[in-house]
Amino acid sequence: MGVYEPIYIFYFLILLGLIYIPVTYYTICKFKFNVIGLLFVILSISSYLLIGRYMFDAGVYADEQSSLFGIGFLELTLLSYPYIFIGLSVVLGKKGER
Repeated sequence: MGVYEPIYIFYFLILLGLIYIPVTYYTICKFKFNVIGLLFVILSISSYLLIGRYMFDAGVYADEQSSLFGIGFLELTLLSYPYIFIGLSVVLGKKGER
């Protein structure tokens, strides 16, 4: 049984992963953070790097197929998780704008 993985989802999630870098830079430059905010920023960056390492090292595919360039759909959906921590850092750990 195959898993339907449309190619536009692949490109959307790759774009989501690439846009993360300027979004994180903008967030760090724009806001001052308290300790909780800095913790969430560190969690966001570390989760992004760990997901990237997983994607390109030894990702195990549930369906034994990869959509494009050896990257599976599961790994691509993980790229959205670092945004959760960036959002939490701004909402919970923001002191003010710079």
